[in-house]
Amino acid sequence: MSESPAEATPKAAPPDSEGMQAWSWAAFNSTYLPALIFAMGTGIAVPSVPAIAKSFHISFAVATGITTTFLLGNLAGAIPAGWLIDRYGRRRVMLIGPLFTAVMAFAVVFAKNYPELLTFRFLDGCGAQMWLMGRLAGISHGARANQRGRQVSWMFGMDNTGRALGPLIGGVMASHFGIRSPFVAYGVLSIVALIPAYRYLQDTPKRSDYVAPPTPDGTVAQKITYRKIVMPRINYFLIAFFSGCARGPAQAQVLILYAVFRYHLSVVATGYLASAAAFISLPLGFIAGWMMDRYGRKKTMVPGFSGVFFSQIGLALTAIFDVSVAVFIAVYLMNVFSQGMTSGSVQTVGADVAPPEARGMFLGLWRFVGQGGVALSPIIFAALAAVSYSASFLFVGVSGGIVASLVIFKVPETGGRRALAERAAKDAEATATTT
Repeated sequence: MSESPAEATPKAAPPDSEGMQAWSWAAFNSTYLPALIFAMGTGIAVPSVPAIAKSFHISFAVATGITTTFLLGNLAGAIPAGWLIDRYGRRRVMLIGPLFTAVMAFAVVFAKNYPELLTFRFLDGCGAQMWLMGRLAGISHGARANQRGRQVSWMFGMDNTGRALGPLIGGVMASHFGIRSPFVAYGVLSIVALIPAYRYLQDTPKRSDYVAPPTPDGTVAQKITYRKIVMPRINYFLIAFFSGCARGPAQAQVLILYAVFRYHLSVVATGYLASAAAFISLPLGFIAGWMMDRYGRKKTMVPGFSGVFFSQIGLALTAIFDVSVAVFIAVYLMNVFSQGMTSGSVQTVGADVAPPEARGMFLGLWRFVGQGGVALSPIIFAALAAVSYSASFLFVGVSGGIVASLVIFKVPETGGRRALAERAAKDAEATATTT
């Protein structure tokens, strides 16, 4: 695991320094249950978003801003949220984030024009990022190393479950109570998610809780900067960016959109395809977390991102040779399986290598880089599609291949029983030598 050259030590041991078990009452109430409730609120709002945009009588191109502004809010909120976590601790950030989201959700109900709607959605994205950053900081700080992969992946698994269940409820609400009513439920559930979190949520040490080690000449260590955070971990940041590029088009549902345009799928067929992808992805997130902790990050990430590479090559070939829709769906579902095996893996690695004295700064920058890849890749995919669909698939595949190569050749193992046992043995040897 990559470490900073001179890490600060805490003035006092953190309250959860012994580490939280992945499956425990505290983890369920502080992480999994709030993630499910919060994501269900997000999912409930999904069906009404395009209808609200359309109600302002704008074009399709302009209406896409209602989704992109939320993603831009996620991107813009990453680094400020990290700074706030280092400055004030994650507890305050995690409590403020959902409250901020609730206010923005209620504001959407009363939006009078489209610019107001875009503003509220942008700020909603910032609040959602604060919530997620707080959860990642808590897992990075409080989870045992051999439990971290499961906690991150299971958190995203609960998030995916909530997002899968929410749209059905939101569609019924919108049809019976008006197209803006789902945002009322979204705001209420954002507040409800705080109830279990407030009771069980542990704080993380602030930057002032750490004592910087003296330099070799006895002077006080210099203030940590983004350069000092990034340069020793540059390969990890490359993994974050290219993994975002490999996962971005899938997260934005661009591949399903391609199937509709290329094979003229009906609404019913599109729904079946999306549901099949969701049912394949949901259990894989939980399985991937167990595998990362049991066998290591590499043995999970390399097959997953290699699968993304080969399945995207397969999709490129389907575009070149104009195969039947059945063949396309088979290759597409192979890609969904590979993407599912990478679920939570990159965030787990980020939690592994985050420096304790600047955990918020690191995770904020980590999320910014990764989210930048997620936001940028659908745009590149669409631009390449204007030339050739196969070029679009190759771009995504190459991004997955780059991640697999970096994991194999450029970064050490940061988890798994063997790596943890070796690290414990080295620590014991160093302690014995010092004594």
